[in-house]
Amino acid sequence: MKTTNLISVLAAVLLLLSCETKQKQTPNNENKTEVVSQSTEHKQEVRKDDNYGIITKRSFVDVKTTMDRLEKIISKKEDVRLFNRINHAENSRNTGEKNVLDSELVIFGNPKVGLKMLSKDPRAGIDLPLKILAYKAKDGKVYVSYRDVSYFDKIYNLEGCEAKDKMSAAINKMSDIITKSPEDFKLFLEKSKS
Repeated sequence: MKTTNLISVLAAVLLLLSCETKQKQTPNNENKTEVVSQSTEHKQEVRKDDNYGIITKRSFVDVKTTMDRLEKIISKKEDVRLFNRINHAENSRNTGEKNVLDSELVIFGNPKVGLKMLSKDPRAGIDLPLKILAYKAKDGKVYVSYRDVSYFDKIYNLEGCEAKDKMSAAINKMSDIITKSPEDFKLFLEKSKS
């Protein structure tokens, strides 16, 4: 009886040690940073988290303006629905928290396009509809973050689903537009009218 217990304890210790060793040997994938020019005055920094497919971009306006822009873009698209806009900071302040930085989440999508992905793998519903988070960070800057739809291939079985490429391009373009500086956003509006 004692031998069996001793073997069980030793097996558990060896298992824990092997898990610790594996964690230490796992390479620490750093976020890739790519800088693209938004204008001559404003450089856009884009961080891509290879572990989770999260893209983060700096916004050159406050959280509310960033999300108001997104809501306006969504409202002009017939096939895209705004499902919800959640003000995390306001909700936190309502619980009595005082030192909460601005943070809003917009949930949106095209149900017909999403259905194509869901029919391939229903688990994609974890990431659908699409979401963009805008938040003020501790450095005082505003950022937007979202999971790149092209990353869904690493999570879900979406082989042959062309919808994800269109969705990836759309969310990337939207995030570029909503994070523009006031001057660049004004230029964008002028160009889109003509």
